[in-house]
Amino acid sequence: MGDISGEILINSEMPSELNDLLSFVRTNSPYYQQLWRNVPSDGSAPLDQYPVVNHASYWAANTCMDSQVLTGPHVSGIVLKTGGTTSHPKVTFYAKDELRMASQQLGLGILAAGIRSHDRVANLFYAGEMYGSFLLHVLSIMDLTIPLVHLPIGGSCTSETTIQYMRESAATVVFSTVTTLVKLSEWLLGRQEVMMGIRVLMFSGEAFYEDQRSRVSQAFPRAKIRSLIYGSIDAGALGYSRSEHDSRLHTVSSPYVILEIAPDGLTSTKANGVPGSVLVTNMGRRLQPVIRYPSGDLAEWVDYENGIFRVLGRDTIGVRIGPVSIDTKHLRQIVTSSLGKSGDLGAFQAVISRANMRDVLTLRVGHRPTDEEVTRGAISKALNDARPMFLDHVERGLIAPLEIEFLAVEDFKISPTTGKLAELVDERPTV
Repeated sequence: MGDISGEILINSEMPSELNDLLSFVRTNSPYYQQLWRNVPSDGSAPLDQYPVVNHASYWAANTCMDSQVLTGPHVSGIVLKTGGTTSHPKVTFYAKDELRMASQQLGLGILAAGIRSHDRVANLFYAGEMYGSFLLHVLSIMDLTIPLVHLPIGGSCTSETTIQYMRESAATVVFSTVTTLVKLSEWLLGRQEVMMGIRVLMFSGEAFYEDQRSRVSQAFPRAKIRSLIYGSIDAGALGYSRSEHDSRLHTVSSPYVILEIAPDGLTSTKANGVPGSVLVTNMGRRLQPVIRYPSGDLAEWVDYENGIFRVLGRDTIGVRIGPVSIDTKHLRQIVTSSLGKSGDLGAFQAVISRANMRDVLTLRVGHRPTDEEVTRGAISKALNDARPMFLDHVERGLIAPLEIEFLAVEDFKISPTTGKLAELVDERPTV
């Protein structure tokens, strides 16, 4: 698997293999039997006539010990966590051959992202608690035929210890979440240090914003920044890195998946430049089928015929404060524009809480402005100008005034199991 040229088959919809998969799933999965009850069973219906999976019903049906999504008993392979809560975890089931295929797909992604023979790879993903990113990248490195050295550092070390391991082991490539890369960069720059030996920084699991790129590039001045893979544990590897200049560009990981972009969330388009929800059909997942499954992201075709698409970010993540709804993407844009030339935004988080019987919106901003009060006023004014309804409801006493906290990146609370930073945290108690 040293060269991926000729191995990635673009937009090969494989009608016979697809019909075989759909027939198998309809016969063996109680969940899909119910979902597809109004779809003809003779194989005449095209894929886009099958209903889009509803996340809520899918995960309600996919319980740990009595899943109605599975097509049979899980007797060999692995169980991986893909979200949820401690009391109600979301898990995904892979058969042994499906796990092997997933690691091979990741290997192709690593090659597309620019790995080279004799690279020394610092794996900074998080391990344990049934999460799969660290393990799958161990397997993907082992699957590659080119000579590589794997440095299994993980994501639980302090920044100081991580940098020490990377230096002592002469790492040349880093696998990591964006949050970890930003934390390492801030640690280095805070000590007026850089790492010259890193050739490529490969990220996945989070969006890499432009306002983070300059800080990371200062700390790792010789490193290219590439998407390691576009995908998820539940949906699979969906796209391979396409460009070192635009990390949002990917090539569909065909023939392993069929990727649709649906502007209305239901009907797919072949038109270039039209944003829509990403729908995934994973051709290799037969135990726990993934068919017309929303990835949770927005994308657009750049070159449909050659399977090239651009990831545009998450599908709308709304912040609702009282009756006022605001997209987290817009909140981040408001903060970034308000900072102007005063510095880069290392991290961002919107927190909703309750105080004095009112909703409170707090923006946590990973930036240290020269004058906090001036910057706080600029952000507040920009929000009020963009969303007059927010100011109106504050003045009427229906919601609390905006609160803004300026924090160092290392002071943000991240997931202890995945190393990711949630852009929206709802701390309101429910009954």
